Amino acid sequence: MPGWPSIDRAEDERLAQSLWAGEMTALPEIYDAYAPRLFDYCHVLLRDEEAAGLALHDALITVQERIGDLPDVRLFRGWLYAVTRRECLRRRAQDDLPAHRRPAAEADGFGGDDAIRRLVHTALLVLDGSQREALDLSLRHELDSHELAEILSVLPHEASVRVAQARQDLDHAFTAVVVAATGRKECPSVAEMAGSIDEPLDADAYGSIARHIANCRTCSAHGNRKVATARLLDEMPTAALPAALRAHVLNTAVASESANLRHTIALRAEPPADGEPGPEPQRRRRSTPGLVPAIVACCLLIVGGILLVRPGSGQSDVDGEQAIGASESPGSAAPGGASPSDSAIPSPSRTSGDGGGSKDNSTAVARPSRTPAPTPPRRSPTPPPPPPQRPGTLSVSGCRMNDGDRCSATVTANGGPAEWSVTGTSPNVSASGSGTLTAGQTAYVTVTRRDIICLGGGSGSVSFNSGAHAPVTWDC
Repeated sequence: MPGWPSIDRAEDERLAQSLWAGEMTALPEIYDAYAPRLFDYCHVLLRDEEAAGLALHDALITVQERIGDLPDVRLFRGWLYAVTRRECLRRRAQDDLPAHRRPAAEADGFGGDDAIRRLVHTALLVLDGSQREALDLSLRHELDSHELAEILSVLPHEASVRVAQARQDLDHAFTAVVVAATGRKECPSVAEMAGSIDEPLDADAYGSIARHIANCRTCSAHGNRKVATARLLDEMPTAALPAALRAHVLNTAVASESANLRHTIALRAEPPADGEPGPEPQRRRRSTPGLVPAIVACCLLIVGGILLVRPGSGQSDVDGEQAIGASESPGSAAPGGASPSDSAIPSPSRTSGDGGGSKDNSTAVARPSRTPAPTPPRRSPTPPPPPPQRPGTLSVSGCRMNDGDRCSATVTANGGPAEWSVTGTSPNVSASGSGTLTAGQTAYVTVTRRDIICLGGGSGSVSFNSGAHAPVTWDC
């Protein structure tokens, strides 16, 4: 899309890791990469520049404050869109929209044909809202079926079926729109169904024309020309991102006086429905207020119970109470405790006293402990570092476009890690991307046919830095 930077999946993971680690540059990088896309998505859902800006502001603050809700960094892109969508739907449900909506200006770089743009806009209106949203996310925002499933709260198979049906319906709708605009003179039935050229048609009228095309020899000539659905949507402009929004988001994200605001925004965001665990263990999770005292209290109860059931516990329970009291010193809390605004859902604080301090500690100090001092464990020798991996080789495979204008070529690392990048394409296709793969890992490269209208078949290729070429074919 015009003005939208390309983002590969490896970059998604890096951004998520950076935000998880609390790095100051994380949110600015996420904003620069995703804000143009997310603002356009908010504008599609809310149809107002100010409302879309406020929704994006709150969504990004929620992402920063609730990064612990992300179960896996590989899911960051879909989760980012899901958080944004929930914020927009929350505003719509609470009627938190201006009485008179003011659409945003068009982003710079749009150079589509106005006539085609009007036809595409009319065809999109034939679809229902869920179909338009699924197409927008799949084709313009380049989200896969698993990411769509996360965003739309459906199964991946349902998301794929919805997109496929929407693409087919848009193709038929666009053909019906074209026939209604140009076929009145050629076919009397179209003239009757379409009426006057100045009268706008509704979805039912276009549906009747689409069914008529399938059974009319004259009109079916128009229907034989398959349309590249993704290229049609490329003709639609995107909403321009407000220039002042970046400073507003980043100021709220770091300003100390905005701590309560951040906490409120994160708290009112809808929690994950499935209660999934946090990210993988190697990433440091922000501590939740009240969690450390609760864990300490539970551990102390267990330790106290063990001491009570040991032989001679009637004489050593006071000593056990002394050990518990020592373990509850302020220094036992995990360092770097987060403020309430850093937590996804604050837990109620629990006091560290469990009643163990109600007995006379002076007796415990006077009596010697019967428990021998533990022997320090022996340290195991540090294992040697693993040998460096040998660089691998790249293998690529092409793809075939089945009744569409896109397919996915694959590139795989064999025998070790390898870097890959798209270095060129044939004139009739486009593709881009780069990254680093571990041994056996595969990346997918989206290849797009350049021609909007497809007549017959064709072929092209994508070149990679290894010197290999992935063939691409299609039939129309």
